[in-house]
Amino acid sequence: MNGARNGFYTSEYVYGNTVRRQSTAGQVQPRKNPQQETRQRRRRQVSQEELRRAKALSMSAPHVAFMAVVSVVCLIMCVAYLYVQADITATRDSISELKNEISTVQSTNNALNYSINSHVNVDHVYKVATKKLGMKQATDKQIFYYKPSDSGYTLQYGDIPSK
Repeated sequence: MNGARNGFYTSEYVYGNTVRRQSTAGQVQPRKNPQQETRQRRRRQVSQEELRRAKALSMSAPHVAFMAVVSVVCLIMCVAYLYVQADITATRDSISELKNEISTVQSTNNALNYSINSHVNVDHVYKVATKKLGMKQATDKQIFYYKPSDSGYTLQYGDIPSK
């Protein structure tokens, strides 16, 4: 029975002066199927690719520690940024409230000034000053003009004449 039957070698003897493959008697060696070989090769390639991916995804302890520190620093910076933004918003709101308050006070002040000026009678003040208090209207020779200083106040170096 020399020859192949159903893809298996049935001979126990090897002819020639060299042994192509060492086999024991009674051992049947299957014939290799090209489709199975390509499947096995693909499986090996896939498993090697998976090993490469796993190795690429694995991280060392220093790398993980570095990434953790960077993440914490980024988180702290984000929180600080949010606090600064909240402070700026609060300051803007405060400025807006103060502007509204200034506007209200100015309008109240203008209304009071108008009210006071409307109650003052200039003719009555002139009559009281000239008749009751004996005051006189100043002449052009009695009026002295001065240049205002930058400091905002005037120094008096002499007494004001009485008459």
